[in-house]
Amino acid sequence: MRPLVLFLSAFLVAPFSARAEVRVATTLPALGALAREVVGANGTVTVLAPPDQDPHFVDGKPTLILALNRAQLLVHAGGDLEAGWLPTLLSGARNGDIQPGRPGNLDVSTLTGPLLEVPEKVDRALGDVHPRGNPHVWLDPRRARKIALGIAERLASLDAERAAAYRDNARRFVERLDEKIAAWEERMRPHRGRGFVPYHKSLTYLADWLGLAEVATVEPVPGIAPSPSHLARLILEVRKREPRPVVVAERWHNQRIARTVAEKAGVPLVVIPGDVGSTRENGDYISFMEDLLRRLAAGFEAAEPAKGSAPQPTDGQAQ
Repeated sequence: MRPLVLFLSAFLVAPFSARAEVRVATTLPALGALAREVVGANGTVTVLAPPDQDPHFVDGKPTLILALNRAQLLVHAGGDLEAGWLPTLLSGARNGDIQPGRPGNLDVSTLTGPLLEVPEKVDRALGDVHPRGNPHVWLDPRRARKIALGIAERLASLDAERAAAYRDNARRFVERLDEKIAAWEERMRPHRGRGFVPYHKSLTYLADWLGLAEVATVEPVPGIAPSPSHLARLILEVRKREPRPVVVAERWHNQRIARTVAEKAGVPLVVIPGDVGSTRENGDYISFMEDLLRRLAAGFEAAEPAKGSAPQPTDGQAQ
């Protein structure tokens, strides 16, 4: 009996690569898509948040706790984006390997460089402000490539047997992404400097990458519903902007309010996919960005067509 016990004990404490495929959990679909590119056929990736739900608010279902209990690596946005729901799930998961500060816990906000929009002070009157800065980093593909490489390095440190495979998968993905980044920048170059009105301050990194100008936000402050007086001021501000901006809303935002602002201001409404997997067209990170940028470019063109071209309706309004 004793040899059997010793054998089982050795099995339980062995590196996970020697036992089974790696199991990765990610909080958000975009992070899950990047992790899948790196993991490849070497394991499974479970995403906690559905693609059609605001990532600030996720229901703590028992299935999510089970996924965290079984995970060897947790990849999350950080920057307090998931602060309203992830700590409770981690506590219930009873998995010491993926707790904050452990090697199995990867905060991608530490991988991509300084966060933008770090507040000078944190005040309840300022709404849902993230003390460390805006956490929506994955909407800049230059930062997404750093996330993919960071996931590969963390997996390589946890699973030395398959380190080369993770790094090779990440390298191939980054090569494809770099080609797309160049093409996307060329496609969006005519719209550089154009104004847009996002519903929530989730497009900061996209705007920073493409050189777009945030005119205002539909929300008066992050996470706070707009009042009639705020909407009236916003509509007046949008009306006087030249060239005309576009209103941009993700699918989980209040479409009635977003449409009202766009219609009364006389500008297009662009409804963009909230995350990877939210439409049939965007099952991976690259197709997600393709879909988002196609809708955004169509919106700008509808608002202010290039000389000699006919106005085009923005399919970003389609649900």
